Amino acid sequence: MNFKKKIILFSISLTLLACQSDSEKKEGPAELQDFDSEIKLQKNWSKGIFSDEPSGRVDIILDDSNLFSFSEEGEVIAFNIEGKRIWNLDLGFEVSAGLGYGNGSLFIGTDNGKTVSINSTNGEINWTSEVSGEILVAPVTNGLFVIVQSSNGKITALDFKNGNFKWEYTAVLPSLSLRGTSQPIFDQNFIYTGFANGNLAKIETRSGVVQWEVPVTISKASSEIERVIDIDSKSAISQNGIAFAVSYQGDISAIDSRNGRTIWRQAASSTNDVLSVKNNTLIIDEFDVIKSFDNVTGSTIWINEEYRLRNLKSISRFGDFFVVGDFKGYLHFINQEDGVTKGRIKLSRSQVITISTSDENIVSLDQSGKLSVLTVK
Repeated sequence: MNFKKKIILFSISLTLLACQSDSEKKEGPAELQDFDSEIKLQKNWSKGIFSDEPSGRVDIILDDSNLFSFSEEGEVIAFNIEGKRIWNLDLGFEVSAGLGYGNGSLFIGTDNGKTVSINSTNGEINWTSEVSGEILVAPVTNGLFVIVQSSNGKITALDFKNGNFKWEYTAVLPSLSLRGTSQPIFDQNFIYTGFANGNLAKIETRSGVVQWEVPVTISKASSEIERVIDIDSKSAISQNGIAFAVSYQGDISAIDSRNGRTIWRQAASSTNDVLSVKNNTLIIDEFDVIKSFDNVTGSTIWINEEYRLRNLKSISRFGDFFVVGDFKGYLHFINQEDGVTKGRIKLSRSQVITISTSDENIVSLDQSGKLSVLTVK
């Protein structure tokens, strides 16, 4: 989709909001409720990473000993877990999305399709390649291929070692869509990813052959705005081979990964990632209501509305909990089984944009560029 159409969608949305009656009271974000915390959290350190937020998705990479981040200006930085800078690389150009990680390499993308592979040990560039379209999510890898999804509906496979072109698949996109892109995920020898047309696809990694492409939602709306049903979130695959995906203004669907058959479908609207844990699947909907669904039946297990309109971001698993960040710089730790809040910490005054977790550490990055590392005591 071109930039003009994106601006049109944004302008129409603002117009609809402006047309609301002055007498209609606008709902504000939910106030946080006091609770007895069962988790003791300790902030270890924080650093400023950037002043301007990148235009695409930002992912922090965290392993057992190091963490990696980047800035829009093109600086890629490696820290050890104590906060000491190990290396930094100035790419000399703006970066729109990153970081992807796998097999000792980091990956970033730009708004003009440049894809860069970086050695995570020393910060040296392995290779640079070009794909068609704007990159708004980090490239992903399985150690053999690097998969890049562009905002124009193209999936491009590059050779992990040298960045050479392997194959390309192009989805048919609608004339109007959100400015965003789903991030592909690997499962066995396949990748799964969503598109702006509301479809989820399963693609064989080596050949690029599409096994199936099925609708997550089927829009019956009459207007073009209401028919915007993008899948901009990362989907999930359960251990028993069920693929879960959610669309904007549509549904969350459970799809049999073997044949593309829809197992169940429930009304939902979200651009946040899907998280599948044990027997339940979690989403944050467009109103920041957290919902848990049974993987097999699609029935609702629990609903948490205490963070309504708090602009929750980056649902991430941490042990028996999942972590979300809000617009005031809080991280909330919520029990996966019953949706009850078990811990909370305020790390900044700005919107949390991404969270990454390991067995012992949680890393948060906010809109102002503040990177914070904490542990559970």
